Amino acid sequence: MANIKEIIEKLESGSAATITLQEQNGDLARLTCAFRSGESPSFDLLFPPNSLKIPNLIMGINCQLVVKHRGNDVNIIAELDKVVNERCLRLIGREPIRPEALREYFRVGINTSIEIGYTPEAREVRTNAWQMLGTTIDLSASGVLALFAEKPPSKKRLYIRITDPESNKIIHSHGHVVRSYRMRKNRYQVAIHFEKVAQKTRDALIALCFQEQRKQLRENIQTADNWL
Repeated sequence: MANIKEIIEKLESGSAATITLQEQNGDLARLTCAFRSGESPSFDLLFPPNSLKIPNLIMGINCQLVVKHRGNDVNIIAELDKVVNERCLRLIGREPIRPEALREYFRVGINTSIEIGYTPEAREVRTNAWQMLGTTIDLSASGVLALFAEKPPSKKRLYIRITDPESNKIIHSHGHVVRSYRMRKNRYQVAIHFEKVAQKTRDALIALCFQEQRKQLRENIQTADNWL
């Protein structure tokens, strides 16, 4: 696969695109836009009037972008760099997504129990162990967004335990904090990226995401039927 700079250089200005943006309240906004070439790997996205909620955007985070190119979908991860104006965002391409890896970036809103913590090694005599309980906001095979009552005391080498709400089984993983955002009522929204995920764990995370998506689709269908 070509590197990200080469891929972006081949994309044509005016191509239709769709980007998934994460807002400060944890919501995910999926917006249509148009790609505009720049100095690769930087580029701009142009949006319809009044579609961007600029005060809600978080600069410096990675987003999933799909650009139409000669009848095909080009999937890339890009960093939200700056707001050019009320209808234009500048991004920096970070990495292409292989088609077979797309499912790792599939993200679903889900509320379930999560525990994170840190267990120091024997030589870390001045470091204390800690653990926190919270609730997930959304989940993918590459990371999780969750709410906690406190800010994590440390960011790296964390253990993560996520509860499957249907089976009550625990999915074990490890990772690090990407960012923490203080919200109202002294709650913290914490984004965590998984590290060195075993295939069995990855499969369990993906299965949980699709399980939750199917559940939500069933609920949406039932709600629609009730209105008929």
